[in-house]
Order: sequence, then structure tokens, then C-alpha cells
Amino acid sequence: MYKTKFRVLLYMFVLCSLWITACSGTENTTSSAGFAGETAVGAENQKSEASAPATRVIETIHGEIEIPAEPKRIVVDAYLPTLLLLGEKPVGATERDLGNVHIQDLIEGIESTGESTTEKILELSPDLIISANSEPEIYEQLSKIAPTVIIPYETYRSVHEEVEGFGAMLGKEEEATKWLASFDEKIGELRIRMNAVMAEGETVSIFGAFGKGFYLYGDGIYRGGLAIFKELKLTPPERIKTELIDTGETFKEVSMEVLKDYAGDYIFLDESKGGTLDKDDKVWSSLEAVKQDRVFYLDAKRFWPYDPIAVLAQAQEVTDMIVAKKEKENAK
Repeated sequence: MYKTKFRVLLYMFVLCSLWITACSGTENTTSSAGFAGETAVGAENQKSEASAPATRVIETIHGEIEIPAEPKRIVVDAYLPTLLLLGEKPVGATERDLGNVHIQDLIEGIESTGESTTEKILELSPDLIISANSEPEIYEQLSKIAPTVIIPYETYRSVHEEVEGFGAMLGKEEEATKWLASFDEKIGELRIRMNAVMAEGETVSIFGAFGKGFYLYGDGIYRGGLAIFKELKLTPPERIKTELIDTGETFKEVSMEVLKDYAGDYIFLDESKGGTLDKDDKVWSSLEAVKQDRVFYLDAKRFWPYDPIAVLAQAQEVTDMIVAKKEKENAK
């Protein structure tokens, strides 16, 4: 009887031992598989990091140029706001760019290069230089310091072109798409507000007294043209459309005597660089927009910049101006 009980206990002990060993083997197998998987993932990540290019080649007006794939120390001239909206903060920018009223909350820590002086740029040890100055001697000087990309003024003819162009150059396509989606949404809302008050066929002109000359502006980078005509899609007088916008000209100098041929129902006027318009001149006082008090004076600090951030701010201001004027007229 005791022998039988002993055999049963021994048999149960052997079964338990085998079960424990089997479980232990399973745990070890699982653990090893998990570690092997993590090692493989880690190796793949290291391989991916190792294979990520350190540079990229881009096409410029000086041919193909190799630039850092992820530049760390950019110095920029004329395109500071566009870099900022893409999440790139340069180490240096011109004094003019840093004075842009539309980006004052974004420029902390960026050093001034004055008027883009070579000595100051050299001090900042940039790994990439971006400039709008297309003078050959300037490029020669800058390209000796770091890879230099020259993008001349008016290369980009719209906000979308500029943001997408810089997004592609800097590998910031996702950031560019996201910013432009927000931009388009806000511009769409402004157009709805504007369309609600503007009568069909009403036109808008941009005039400027600059120095001793008098100018008309189209849908380019001057005096809010991008915001007024390209983004808000306000209607220009026929001659501004055919002589400037359709031909791609962004400004045109004219005499005071022909203003009536270019005057819209609303006039945006810039007076700068010592230029003033004689408000008592018979030609000026005869314009319907002047008679109806539909002349809006532009603040040069706000309407001279033409970057994407400034264009959005200008579109907002122009909309507010016209809507407020319409509401005032309707209240009479």
C-alpha cells in the first residue's frame, strides 16, 4: 500500500517537473524571440539613420548646388518669414528682415547681419546661406563661406509657390502643406466677408507716390498687390488688368494726368520715400473714389513686406477696411 502511494507521488512529481521545464522553455523561447525582434528593429533603425543622406542637391540659378539635408546654421536675406513659418529659425538675418512688423514674436535669438555684410555672416559660421541678392560678386563672396542659394526677387509669384518651394528645398514639405492649408482656410473666410459687401463689378486700384514719381501696382510683391489681387481676388480696372497683371508687370510709372484711366471704385494709396500726392490737384479730386471717400492710405511698415505671413495680415487689413467702409455707408 505504501509502495503504491509512493509510486503515485513519484509519478506526479515527475509530471510537475516536466510541466515546469516545458513552461520555462516556452518563456525562454518567447524572450529570445522578443529580443531578436528588438535587435532587428534597432539594427534597421541604425541602418536607416546611417543611410539618410547628409546632403541634398538642388537646382539654382548657378546650377546644381549641394546643401546640407538638415542645415543647422542658416543665414538668410529676404526670406526670413518663410523659414520661420516652416519651423526653421536662422542664426542670422538682415536688419531689414528683422524689422518686419509681422514677425516680431518669432525672431528672438536671431542675430542681425546688418545689410548682409560678409564679415558678420562669416562670424556666424553658417552651413547654408539663402539670399535674394543676385549680384555676381555677392554670390562669389558668400559661396566661399558656405553653400549659397540665390533666389532673386520675384522668383516666386504667389504665396503657394514660395512656401512650396522652400518646403521642397529644406525637406519641410509636410510643414509647408500644413501651413498652406491654414492659410487657404483663412483667406477663404476673408473672401466670403469681402464678397458679402462688394457689389458686382466694383474695382480696386493700388496707387503710389514714391519719391518724385507716381506708380500703379499690379498683383506682385509691391504695396499689398499679392494680398489684394492674388489672394482676395479683388477686381482691378481693365487697364491695370491688361497693362500690368496680364503682362506680368508688377508696377508701372505714370503721370498724374492719366490717373482717371486706372482709378478703381476703391483706391489704396502708398506715399513713401518722400513722395506725396497733391490732394488739391483737379485730376485727383475728380476721381469718383476720392469723391466717395473710398481712398485707403497704406502703412508702409505693414504693406511693404511681401512674405507669406505679411500677405495674410494684409488681406485681413484690406478686408477690414472695405467692410468697415461699406457698413458705414449702409448705416447712413
